[in-house]
Amino acid sequence: MSQWGQNQGNRPNAGYGASSQWGAPNTPPQQWTPAGQWGQQPPGWAPPQGQQPWAPPGAQRPAWSPNNAGWQAPQQQRPITGYGSNLGVPGAQPPKRRGGSNILKLVLFVIGGFIVAMGAFSLFSNTDDPVVNPPGEYENENYQVPQVDQNPPEIPIPETYTEATQWLTENPIYDVNVAVPVRCEATPINLAQASRSELQTHLNELTGCLMRVFGPALEDAGYIPVRPSVTIYTSTVNTKCGTMPMQNAAYCSADQQVYYAADLPSIVPPDLQGVNYVVESVIAHEFAHAIQGRTGILISEAAWEQRSDDATANSLSRRLEVQADCWAGQFIESVGQSVGIDQNGGQELSDLFYSIGDDVLSGDPNYDGNHGRGQTRQNWFMEGYRTTLMGSCNTFEVGDDQVR
Repeated sequence: MSQWGQNQGNRPNAGYGASSQWGAPNTPPQQWTPAGQWGQQPPGWAPPQGQQPWAPPGAQRPAWSPNNAGWQAPQQQRPITGYGSNLGVPGAQPPKRRGGSNILKLVLFVIGGFIVAMGAFSLFSNTDDPVVNPPGEYENENYQVPQVDQNPPEIPIPETYTEATQWLTENPIYDVNVAVPVRCEATPINLAQASRSELQTHLNELTGCLMRVFGPALEDAGYIPVRPSVTIYTSTVNTKCGTMPMQNAAYCSADQQVYYAADLPSIVPPDLQGVNYVVESVIAHEFAHAIQGRTGILISEAAWEQRSDDATANSLSRRLEVQADCWAGQFIESVGQSVGIDQNGGQELSDLFYSIGDDVLSGDPNYDGNHGRGQTRQNWFMEGYRTTLMGSCNTFEVGDDQVR
């Protein structure tokens, strides 16, 4: 699971979709060179001893050895991380990483950033999205938005590190464009005062909007889009990815669903609470992690992270997180006309991404976290907001300084 902000607790071993670093602290920015084969790695990485294939979660294969390049079964999962209480607020101790991890540990995983408190319930919609006239004003009007899928097909898993590298750096999703403008019925509401039923309707409409924007792009790239459910909880809740904390929002790759804490609006900075589509931007970030799951980016990053030292793992994790920020920006630009977000509104929303930067949350301008500094996160959100090519958000081929 991946969070919206940083985790105050111990950093787990890299697992199925865990976050990680790319380059060692205080080293010059470095371009990630795609590996030509399973045993080739970027500079500074300890070379593996052979070609090591993947296996699906739960599969039992022999652990890797010089004469047997197999997958080692996972032993633990990545804990939940979020935007609020466990994100690394000023005065908190920076997260610590635990000891070494098993190679390619494919376990339950959640990607997230905001969680809340009070009893849990799921947001499901069995009605078709309404059609807004006049026809032809928006793009993707012929796209049939699917219903929530509680039994989605398994996410793709690369068979080798070479393939994992290709999925990170040369993914087909990078070659497609997001349509602009796209219709969205999830018009802004006062999330702090909305009733449960209003919030349920709103967030289900929002996932429909996200599908209308990204569904056609995923299909064009050859992937199967999945519309996640949104589960609202008002107290900590157990999921397939572990316990969800309060004041957070998260995507769980184990069930490919999104979780939203009801008190999430309370942890948005006071000067941003009145900005149009603030919390919706967080859900867009979580949906971007779902895109990473469906395209194999999530699991590929997790694989490389597990084989990396702390600095490299953190950098890899930051690449994953700021890519989600970037795709969230593309969503906001795509639906902006429909929901009343102009350029000034887009700039205001970028301030939200700045507010949850590692340095801002920790209060330490030199803090080296796993989500990215405030300015970095803001820059990537705006990169997405200004562009339609999904490859503009390819954070796995830029220098380490650009994801710091």
